[in-house]
Amino acid sequence: MLRLINYFKSIKRYIFDNPHFASPDVKIGKNVTFGKNVVFNCKRVRIGDGVIFHSNITFDCDVLEIGDYGTIYSNCFFPGPGELRIGHNFWLGLGAIIDSQGQTTIGNNVGVGAGSQLWTHIAFGDVMYGARFHGTQPLVIGDDSWLVGHCLVSPVNIQPKSIAMLGSVITKDMKENHCYAGVPAEDLTSKIGPQFKVTSIEERKAYMQKRLAEFSCVYDIQGLDQYVRVVGQPEVISDVIVFNVADRTYTKQGSEMEYKLIRFLLPDAKFLPVLN
Repeated sequence: MLRLINYFKSIKRYIFDNPHFASPDVKIGKNVTFGKNVVFNCKRVRIGDGVIFHSNITFDCDVLEIGDYGTIYSNCFFPGPGELRIGHNFWLGLGAIIDSQGQTTIGNNVGVGAGSQLWTHIAFGDVMYGARFHGTQPLVIGDDSWLVGHCLVSPVNIQPKSIAMLGSVITKDMKENHCYAGVPAEDLTSKIGPQFKVTSIEERKAYMQKRLAEFSCVYDIQGLDQYVRVVGQPEVISDVIVFNVADRTYTKQGSEMEYKLIRFLLPDAKFLPVLN
């Protein structure tokens, strides 16, 4: 009896503790972790390095592409069909929905808060009987945009660096580096200012040096400057992770230290990979 119980436990672990892929057309990067019951009902899957999938997540899109160091929390649903393309450093909160039926494109460094719903289609009315509201449109979210939480989003064009405050209902395009809030969401930039201010290269360098010092203490690493360099212009140094604060890129090497460091910096400092 004990052997039988252990057998069924092993079957349960195999089914629920490992990701399920409906197609063999799958490529997964390094240091990708999966929680329980993560299902990919996709024809094609591409996952970058360092992505974290928590539990009870289902992808029903035809094509899924997600860059490096994304984080997707539990109980998220991705209805399809369609294509869903997501950039680097993506963050998705608990219980969110991202639809791809009309094609969804999400840029780099985008955050979508818990309970948000992003839609690209409207399809329920009886078309035979004359229902007019039936169709799909693409949804595009630009780099560094942030939907704070419990946002409802129609198929719109959200330009880079824009932000929608808690509980916003987005029915129109959002302008670059503008701030929105309300139902329906209104542009409040003139009252509360944009999401981003301008920072100098020296300010960015100083911030990074502070974070690197914190990283050294947390992981007890001596002489971190032998392995990591912070610069203000493109520079390539062999066997060194170079962070360019001017364009927010780093030379990707795929080391364990790199994985820990990028994860340590997120979400407060976001860098995009370039091959060394």
